[in-house]
Parts: sequence; structure tokens; C-alpha cells
Amino acid sequence: MKFAIIGGGATGVSLVDALARRGLTQEIDLTVYEPAKEIGRGNAYRTDARSALLNRQAEFMSIRWSEPRHFLGWLGNHQDPEVRAYARLGSFPPRQLFGDYTSECFERLKDSWTDHGRSIDVVHETAVSMTRGHAGQGLVIATASGASRMYDGAALCVGTAAPVDCYGLAGHPRYVNDPYPLWITVETVGRDDHVTVLGTSLTAVDIVTALLDRGHRGPITMVSRRGLLPGVRQRHRDTTAEALTEAAVRRMADGPRGLTLAAVLDLMRAELAAHAIDPGILDKEADPREDPAGRLARHLELAEREVLWQPLLITAANDLIELVWSLWSDAERNTYLRDYHHIFQSLCNPMPMPTAHKLLSAVEAGQLRLRRGIQDVRAHGEAFTVVCRDETFRTDAVINSAKREKAPSPSAATALCASVVNAGLGRYNPFGGLTVDSADNRLVPADGSASSPVFALGQLAAGSLYYTSSLAMIARRVELVADRVTEAVAVAKPQ
Repeated sequence: MKFAIIGGGATGVSLVDALARRGLTQEIDLTVYEPAKEIGRGNAYRTDARSALLNRQAEFMSIRWSEPRHFLGWLGNHQDPEVRAYARLGSFPPRQLFGDYTSECFERLKDSWTDHGRSIDVVHETAVSMTRGHAGQGLVIATASGASRMYDGAALCVGTAAPVDCYGLAGHPRYVNDPYPLWITVETVGRDDHVTVLGTSLTAVDIVTALLDRGHRGPITMVSRRGLLPGVRQRHRDTTAEALTEAAVRRMADGPRGLTLAAVLDLMRAELAAHAIDPGILDKEADPREDPAGRLARHLELAEREVLWQPLLITAANDLIELVWSLWSDAERNTYLRDYHHIFQSLCNPMPMPTAHKLLSAVEAGQLRLRRGIQDVRAHGEAFTVVCRDETFRTDAVINSAKREKAPSPSAATALCASVVNAGLGRYNPFGGLTVDSADNRLVPADGSASSPVFALGQLAAGSLYYTSSLAMIARRVELVADRVTEAVAVAKPQ
């Protein structure tokens, strides 16, 4: 069988590893398409500023769903004592170390394929189109250079979309649209410049910590529509759901009103109450009037007191969000995206506590400002004017991290996705990306059949699955895809 993986980041490596663990090194001619020189890093784990930390503890970062401490073991066996120092429960290593781990895993996987008389062919080009083969059999994948090859199946692992230039600032010498790699970006601004970061997500936090670690002296402003920073990651604790359970969700879905957003919020409140936590904490999170700096301080205080609410809700979200999303009507999904998506993303993608302390210290020192209500950014000469709902201010440099709420296809994969749709291999999802079968991430073709030989993982599947930004969630989905590929190999074998 000939199989292609388009995208050589952590998701692609996770899939290669899953195929290898199923003994398919002898059965599959595997090709990985990745324009970058290194396989395994992607945008998230490239060599970069060491201030950019993983936002989840090391013991939960792994390319293997069944072995959550696989990365932790790699850290513990590393030759460098500074790297081994991160091999402890609760540590938040620099993200580039996870890139080192995924790259090394891939090299070992290549050796495993070679040991069985095959090789993983790496094409360091961008795949730009995918069409059906002659008489509708197989797939033809072409690259930007015009070269094409035939395959029996493929997986799209194309990563996440780059930040969006919301205010048409591209080309201005003091504007950076995509901040990675951070170590280059922070060198583009003067140490005394007023730097404005568009967005308040984890990427924005990365930018600010990189600036602070470099010794930036000037003011820094983080600004977005809501001014909502990521929450603060608490120490992990195993929790057992009592109210917010699969059985409860399905009962409501089978009821006369179906599963509503209000019903899910009621279950969340009941879950908090069952653990002696004031359900009013959810109303506090949804209060648009809370000062962003005050929210940061409140989250740090809750994390330090180890109030159980965040681990409880994160665990429930990981276990149930795909089911809830699949049972909601489009109207409920749209209401959720408008009113609660930003809160969910903040709470379920929190920053490490050391990072939160660093940001709060900068706020208290008067260097870092957190603002909301952004309306426009205008370039004039060498500077910019930022217009917010309650104030207008001048800034020397702008670094972007803003993204759309409905996950678009990564820009590098726009042409590829269009070709997939035009070939009838898949269809766009109104909530972002391409529509996949929730059972196995297989693309759903335009005619509604289940025969597409193409799978999608990560952000491309967000319209169907919603929460696909967590590596743990991706690794779980990788196992389903690997199972289907294994079945296809078995069917293709001569009897």
C-alpha cells in the first residue's frame, strides 16, 4: 500500500509512530510531505526562544495516546543534564525540547522502516493538489514544482492557520504578522519601543515573555476584542465526573428539547456543586466587565490555592466536547461560538503558572498593559495608532497573533483543500476546515459516501470535532486513523 502524510509536524509524526506500532513498516510505502528541513517540529515546536514553554505538564505531552509519559521518559534519558532536569512531574519544558523529541522519534521511525527493507520517503515540498487517479482509482498528489505521485490513501496533517492581518498592515516595516520564530521577531524592535501585541492568546503570551526575557525596557500593550488572557494551569489531579457525564448528556439529547447550550451549562454548574465549588465561578468567567489584569491575578490565586474547578472542567471537556458538539444543532453551535468559545479556549488552553507570574509582575511594574475593545489599527509613517472602544494610543511596533474564531484552513493548504473539494474527495465544513466522519476522521465526500481514502487531523477537522488544538486529543484521533489504515492494508493483501 502507498500512503502519504501531508505535513511533518507533531501530528504527522504521531501518525507515523502509530502505523509503526501496528507492524505496518513492512506493509506501507510511506511518503511524508513537509517543506521544512526538519520533520517533527512544525510551527509549534521549532527551535526558538526558551521562554516559550509547553502549556501542559511534561507528563501529558506525548505523540502516543496510550503512553502519555513517553516524552517524560525521553527527557529522563537525555544526555544533557539541563534537559534531564525537566524530567519531573509538573514541569513545563521549553517547547523546542518537544520539537527535539518529535524529530528524534521520527529519525528512529525511519530506521525502523529501513530495517524492514523499506524507507520513509520525505518530500521537502508543499503538496498543492490532490485529485483522483485514472478511472477514479487512487490519489494523485502534486507539489508546487509540478511533480506528482500516486497513492492509495493519505492523511492531511497540515497544522494550524497563521495569524490574520485584520487591519491590512502587511508590508509595514514595523509590523510582524507571524511572530514565529520569536527570537527573530523580538530583535526587530528597539528595547525602548512601545510594542503592541494584537491578540491575548497563548501566542500573544509567547511574544510578551520573549520580549521580557530579552530585556525589553519599553512599554508593552496586549490588546484584543475581549482582552481575555489564557487561564493559569493548575497542578493536575485526577477527577471523576458526577453530573457532567456522557450518560447525562445523552439523556438530555434524547429529551424533548434536545441538547441545548443552557442544558450543558446547567450540567457544568451541577458538577461544580457536586465538588463543593461555588457554581457562580462560571458566571464570573463570563462577565465581560472583569478587568483583564484582575482576571489574571484571580486565576493565579485560584491556581495557587488549588481550587479544583479548572482540572474538573478540563477533564470533562476532553471527555465530552466532541460528543456535545456533535449533538448540538447549528443554532446552538453558533450561539456557543459567539458567547462562550473564547472562554472555553481560555480555560482549556491555560498558561503555565511561572509564565502567569511573569506577566503579572510586568503588569504590577507598569510595563505591561492589557486592553480590550480593539476596533482599528492605523499605520502612519514609522508608527501606528491603535483605536479601542475606550481609548486611542500610539505605538512604535505591532506584532500580530490574532486568529479567526472559526478555524480556517491553514493558508499553506488553501490550494490543497480546494483541490480535495473540487475532486469530490471532501467538502468544506460551515464551522471551519473540512467535514470528517467523527468515527475515524475520514473525509466525508461531497456525495455523502463514506469511501474517501483521505483523512484529516488537527485544525482541518475542527468544524466537525470542535476541539482539536490539544495534542492529547489529536493523538487519540491518530489511533482511529491508524486502525482504519491497518484495515485497508489487510483488505488489500492478496488472499
